[in-house]
Amino acid sequence: MTISDELDRTRQALLALENSLAALRNRLGDHLDVLRLLDDLERCSADLRRLEAQVRTPRRPELVAIPDDDYEPDFWADAEHEGLGRTAP
Repeated sequence: MTISDELDRTRQALLALENSLAALRNRLGDHLDVLRLLDDLERCSADLRRLEAQVRTPRRPELVAIPDDDYEPDFWADAEHEGLGRTAP
């Protein structure tokens, strides 16, 4: 199964949950727990939309250039040599 298939199945499940919660709200009214579930559903739907957008346009990791120049001697002033401990100045 492809990622698109999984995203479609997830979207369908959220739509089914939305329909079920709408039916509960019609029967129970603005019950606190139903309202909380509707809020959770909205967050899940927003997360799914973001995930779908990321899958459609994957980001490339940002490359960081590391210069080959030597570090300034002060950079190592308070460093410890591995295995020897702190070296005297």
